[in-house]
Amino acid sequence: MTTVVGLDPSLTAAGIAVIKHPQHSDTPNAPRLVCVGASGQNGDSLPTRSIRVADQAERILRAMPPSVRLVVIEALPPKPSKNTKLYQERAALVLRVVEFLARRRIPVADVSATTLKLWATGNGRAEKTEVLDAMQSLWPHARIEKNDNKSDALALATMGAQVLGWYEPELPHHFAPRVSWPVGVGCGSAS
Repeated sequence: MTTVVGLDPSLTAAGIAVIKHPQHSDTPNAPRLVCVGASGQNGDSLPTRSIRVADQAERILRAMPPSVRLVVIEALPPKPSKNTKLYQERAALVLRVVEFLARRRIPVADVSATTLKLWATGNGRAEKTEVLDAMQSLWPHARIEKNDNKSDALALATMGAQVLGWYEPELPHHFAPRVSWPVGVGCGSAS
């Protein structure tokens, strides 16, 4: 399997980054970045919201290539946001996507937003624009287009590609991020 996918899950604008193994990438090496989603309405019924979650999971999974080696996903925050319905929907989306991947034995790692920011910028409380700038600097040919969903996904995918040994860490804060990687994922594991 020759790609790593980073996923910033969202119902309205999920960021997805696909990084190919260096042996299979084009020159210049530019990750594929997409953003998928659809807006809903305040007050949507439970069945409508449920269908919306299913449709978004389908869009996310269809955006992934068939040759996925690892998916690195931004973890849900430990506490629900002020809008509980949105948190529930996002949790349902994450679980639906992860269940699909797990049934196909595709390894999945989840990374907290703080760890993502720390890895990308050296600051666990960095602003979204700082993560975006850091990713644009690391991947100058990537078409991030000032989209923080894409930059978060790219950071996640890059972390995964580095743990697989596909790319070397470039900055001190890229070494040993606090991530619980799935068993069998890491340098020296099959690419």
